[in-house]
Amino acid sequence: MSKNGSGYVKPDFIINEDAPRIPDNYELCLAHERGLNFWQEEYRRLMNFDESKVPPYTLPALPDTLTEWKQERIRLKQLFLDCMYGEFPPAPDKIELKLLAERSDALNGIALRREYRVYCNMDNGRSFNFDLLLYLPRDSAEPPPCVVQLNFRGNQAYAPDMDIRPTRAPEGGADSWHKILPSSQPRGLEPGRMSYEMIIKRGYAVATACYGEIFPDNLDGFRKSCFTLFYDDLRPDCEIPLSELLAGRRRNIGGYVAWAWGYCRIADALEKLGVTDNSKLACVGHSRLAVASLLAGVYDERFKMVCCNNSGSGGAQLNRRKFGSMLQVLRVCRSNWVCDNMVQYIGREDTMPFDQHQLLALVAPRGLYVASSGKDLNADPYGTFLSVKEASKIWNLYGLKGLECEEMPPENSPVGCMARYHVKTGKHSITPYDWEQYLNFADELFDRKNN
Repeated sequence: MSKNGSGYVKPDFIINEDAPRIPDNYELCLAHERGLNFWQEEYRRLMNFDESKVPPYTLPALPDTLTEWKQERIRLKQLFLDCMYGEFPPAPDKIELKLLAERSDALNGIALRREYRVYCNMDNGRSFNFDLLLYLPRDSAEPPPCVVQLNFRGNQAYAPDMDIRPTRAPEGGADSWHKILPSSQPRGLEPGRMSYEMIIKRGYAVATACYGEIFPDNLDGFRKSCFTLFYDDLRPDCEIPLSELLAGRRRNIGGYVAWAWGYCRIADALEKLGVTDNSKLACVGHSRLAVASLLAGVYDERFKMVCCNNSGSGGAQLNRRKFGSMLQVLRVCRSNWVCDNMVQYIGREDTMPFDQHQLLALVAPRGLYVASSGKDLNADPYGTFLSVKEASKIWNLYGLKGLECEEMPPENSPVGCMARYHVKTGKHSITPYDWEQYLNFADELFDRKNN
């Protein structure tokens, strides 16, 4: 893929800032997706949910000394990008903020609310922006720690406040699992999913942005994403002719790293604002955004606490177990999330030069919390626990306690120290129970037990 050159033309969605970030060719996206539906059905038939059918496997070993680990972690950070996630975009040359709205009586009177447009600008004239929602405790005597999270349906979707600006991110429809339609601007959805009020009452600020404004989650999302800052040629896979593929063209970017980039830019914005304690930032994500949160924590050490909730394939679960949602479903049916190089490992997970326990270990010595749901077999709760257990060794090399648990814990029984895990009762979700555990961990990590 070509990086930016002299032929740059400012995209329409940047000129018209408030336009919805839907694909220009809706019909092509939908046709491509429908072509994939057959393969998605086939690959789901191949998915294994029987523990007795997990093949024998050997995980790549972690080093035995801290000196060896510090060398290995440099290699692993690049290897994960090269083989799975794609190139991590750099920071923009400048961050600028525009205050769009504010209230002093938000969340039923317990919070200050500010809405910003975050402009990511390059010295060569390129620009990209997304909207940031920030809640601050009204009664905080000093800058509070902050929870950073991306959301799925828009900043307006999950709060009790009904006057938050609408999102520009697209959403899915009855005939599409990718997000290709203008948003219906839902409001008042599942307040426990984001748990803003719980977070504020515990003395934390919360900053969020919609993932679809940073990288629209569809097969043509690249052309209306943060990648426009850095690349000229952002054609979707369905527009690439065979001749270019045969000549060696490979897409080395994907949605996971774009969303992780979004977490990092929120941290930039918080540093510029100076209203939160930016030495105490936690990143939290659920499902595909759990992978993004994990990547943000690995590649940006400003996040001192990293929470990975129900991440599944591509996140915390071990690939070599071939249990639940395997790499073939991720690469073929959600190809916009990962880079092209990952295709070589479909059905050949044992040849991968890494496994996900090594990704988790890259968070050390900072705090890591990984969570599963008991009925979410797609995301392999047991394989996720094993991944945390294997990674725990690296916290020990730093002289810290990691998971400190040998057996899968019962549901609703958190375990661990600097590396933690729980599996809650229920389906694929993030709930107030999860948030309570994350905030308990944050209280310990940030020494807020008496607050």
